[in-house]
Parts: sequence; C-alpha cells; structure tokens
Amino acid sequence: MKKFVSLVICAVICLCCFASCTKAQTPPLTEVYSSLEKVTNMPPMSVMPDDLISTLFGFDTAKFEEYVFAEASDPSVNADTIILIKLKDTADLNETCDTLSLYLESVKDNTQSYSPVNYAKTQSSAVTIIDNYIYLVITSEYLEAAQVIQDTLHNGNTKSAVQTLVDE
Repeated sequence: MKKFVSLVICAVICLCCFASCTKAQTPPLTEVYSSLEKVTNMPPMSVMPDDLISTLFGFDTAKFEEYVFAEASDPSVNADTIILIKLKDTADLNETCDTLSLYLESVKDNTQSYSPVNYAKTQSSAVTIIDNYIYLVITSEYLEAAQVIQDTLHNGNTKSAVQTLVDE
C-alpha cells in the first residue's frame, strides 16, 4: 500500500512539474505598446487610424494578426514613431520589412535637412524582427525602447532570435 501511495504522489508531482512548463502567452501588442510609456523622454503619442496606415505605407492590414502604429501627437515637432506588427504569415516578412525600411529612410532624409534633433533619433533606429513580430521605433531612447519591447514580447520565455536590419 505504501508503494502505491508513493507512486501516486510521484505521479502527481510529475504532472505538476510538466504543467508548469507550458509556454507563457505572448502579450497583445496593445500591452507591448503600453509598456513603452515607461521609456524616458517618450513624447505623447497618438495611434494612427487604419486609413492613414494604408496611405503612408500601402499596407493591407488584413495581413497582420495584430498591429499598433503610433506617432508623436505633434509629428511636426517630434519624429517619434512606434510600429509594432505581428504577421499572420511569415511569407509577408520581407515585403513588410522592406516597406518599413523605406519609411525609415524617408524619415531620415526628411529630418536630415531641417531637424538635427529628429535626425539623431533616426540614426539609432532600425527595423527589428523577432519570430513573426516586426517593430520599428524612432525615438531618442531607442535602445531602452527596444529592450522594453523585447522583454515584453518574451514575457519570461526563452528568447528567440532577434534580427535587426541594418543599412548596407
């Protein structure tokens, strides 16, 4: 009888161990976006409406599982931008990254001639890929913002490969 009870207790302990090993859910992108409020020097931001996303980028947002596009509330003063995308299909990865890279280059070109402060923000910014997530953050505190995004996306999980697209 003691062996049977011991076996049952061992089985319950094993089940508990395996149950605790389930992968934590990745938080929604709205939560990732909200986590950026703690980034130093982030100006007030406004979420872009879908029609502006289509106009600026030409994206078909139906290809995205989730997304948040936000820019500084006063974009004429601040070039700060936050773009967070979770793709439905990784086949759209290259096209989406290319579009965001072109956008970043256009912001660099536009700010270089008239706004040294905003141009400096673009110099450290990059399009970054984590699994089927893509993000672009333009802010003076890019490294801090990128770390907050990565930490929030990983949510305690084993870290995935992070790929940052760099100008060539």
